[in-house]
Amino acid sequence: MFSFILFDFDGTLMDTSEGVFHSFDKVVERYGLKADKSVYSSMIGPPLRESFSQTLALPQSEIQNAIETYREYYCEKGLFEARVYDGITDLLQKLRAAGKSVFVATSKPELYARQILERKGMLELFDFVGGSDEAETERASKADVIRYVLESNGISGRKEQCLLIGDRKYDVEGAHEAGISCAGILWGFGTKAEFEACGADFILKTPADAARFILNQPETL
Repeated sequence: MFSFILFDFDGTLMDTSEGVFHSFDKVVERYGLKADKSVYSSMIGPPLRESFSQTLALPQSEIQNAIETYREYYCEKGLFEARVYDGITDLLQKLRAAGKSVFVATSKPELYARQILERKGMLELFDFVGGSDEAETERASKADVIRYVLESNGISGRKEQCLLIGDRKYDVEGAHEAGISCAGILWGFGTKAEFEACGADFILKTPADAARFILNQPETL
């Protein structure tokens, strides 16, 4: 039975696309790129360094400058241009009422995740919020963040009871690398085909489905 539930942030707890996309616009404008905005969705999930180097094809020498450009807008406005997905608050409340421990495990800098949750009145719904360091040079990968959350809460030896809920293949890959199960969800930016291809352990359509799955799960899988 899963007792420790870890949630990805962007695309899982909240639709943060408005603020993130506006911040991507600033980077594209700075470098005069002809990026098709349709690729922006694929850049939600991975660390910024990966998105800027692989998707926007920026040279390594400019990655840090691009991150600073992104954050100039994001920290001032984009941070709070986010919407909590319908059903998420109810899901979190049900999990806590059932005695589950609930965490955030995000590649977003931990400080930003905490600030958004506090602004939305949701911080108290989590036992722990774990994210990357602000420079995104340590704990940047999803696997590193998951290990950090497990270690910080003394549950590294109980991985069979841990479940990550996320909306992209990066969540599945990171969870498996860290040794825990992952449920891919369809209310975010990922697709069923993506989760089937990357080997998600479970695929859940709505927050209500996630609640039923976690709370009605038998003791022995």
